[in-house]
Parts: sequence; structure tokens; C-alpha cells
Amino acid sequence: MVWGEIRSLKMADTYQSSRLTSGNLLFPDQLTIADDGVHFLKRKLFGSDEETINYKQISSVRSKNGIIWATLLVETSGGSQPVVINGLGKGDAKGIKEAIRQYQNS
Repeated sequence: MVWGEIRSLKMADTYQSSRLTSGNLLFPDQLTIADDGVHFLKRKLFGSDEETINYKQISSVRSKNGIIWATLLVETSGGSQPVVINGLGKGDAKGIKEAIRQYQNS
């Protein structure tokens, strides 16, 4: 790779749910906004579930805001169950929505 190519690569942004919310004490959920799509990682005691959603397949992104935390729902046009990540900070949820919107518009 030449220097110009290295500078053009984007870093992926990873968001993690708070351990203080339900279901996230031992294994907090992670959502990564990358160039190829949204990566959702849900760890379990034995193994993990990982799902990657292409930006073209995302039909809607909704957030439910509480007093402190937000729940983010990413729905796809493929008919699968929506990806739900609870325990995000409100600013993180807003940042995820904006990042997805920017990737979809570009």
C-alpha cells in the first residue's frame, strides 16, 4: 500500500452497551459501524452471535430514549428480526443513527 491509500482508509467506530443495564452485566453488546456495514456482536457464556448488515439492507433505525440510556433498533428489509441493543448512551445512539444515515446517502 502507498501512503495515500493508508490515509483514505476509515476507522470503524465501536459502541458498547453499559454493564449497568439488563442483560449486559457480564457480556455487554457491541455494535460496530464499518465501511462494509453494521456489525452486531452479542456474547454469551458459550460462544457468541454475530450479525453483519449491509447498509443497503437497513430499512429503518429507531431509538427509544429513557432518562439515561437508549435502546436502538436496526430493522432490515430482508425480513429478519431487528437488531436490538439496549443500554447505549443517548449520544451514542444518536451518533449511530447519523453514521448509518451518512453511509446510506453516500
